[in-house]
Amino acid sequence: MIAKALGKPGGERDSRSMCVVAIALQIHPDWPLILVGNRDEFHARHAAPLGAWDDGSGIVAGRDLLASGTWLGAHPASGRIIVVTNVRGALPDPAKESRGALVVDLLRGDGRFADPVVADLDCFNAFNLLAIGDGKVRLLSNRPQPQILSLRPGVHALANEPIHSPCPRAERLRAALAAVVDSQTDPDRLLDMLSAEDDPALFLRGDIYGTRASTLVAVAADGSARMIERRYEAGGRPVGTTALQFRIG
Repeated sequence: MIAKALGKPGGERDSRSMCVVAIALQIHPDWPLILVGNRDEFHARHAAPLGAWDDGSGIVAGRDLLASGTWLGAHPASGRIIVVTNVRGALPDPAKESRGALVVDLLRGDGRFADPVVADLDCFNAFNLLAIGDGKVRLLSNRPQPQILSLRPGVHALANEPIHSPCPRAERLRAALAAVVDSQTDPDRLLDMLSAEDDPALFLRGDIYGTRASTLVAVAADGSARMIERRYEAGGRPVGTTALQFRIG
């Protein structure tokens, strides 16, 4: 199990993002891949909802409209799924490359950082990133030092801490996903838990800053996939849901 840091996509203006994500790999009998998480951000930062991008990239994701990147996306044709985080306590350097652009390069499989090596990771502000695709699942991080690790089957979680640091928020979501796997129930129920009013550890209900979206990606054994995004405005009020189905890989 990993407990780490999740953060905001692209744009390096601050390090306050407090996103949380969990992933189940190769242990649910019907859903060999389940990824679920909350994106927390300032409500004033504009974002486009989940959808297929119209730039020919083949990416399916929400989009940060300030830096044109994304925090979580899929590339159905290749089977790639990427999610990026920041790490708390690290002051952002505006001269660094955009973390959201890293996600885009990895999803497309094209660009300067389409296949980064350890030496590339310090080009970015503090981050952790899960990269699923090309027959492997990797964790890329530059805190506490640059490294690229392979993830084994199991349930893993990320929040805003350096890798291997304890994080109660990440553990809360990891345990919830593990319970879904153990009971072999439908993963959609995780979305309700992510926005539960009685669980402020996962859902941040602020007027200026808070949870902006809850997202689920579930890939079935036959390669069919569904991706659901629930969006929220100031005060945690729901403003829309997008549910997509596609084949992956």
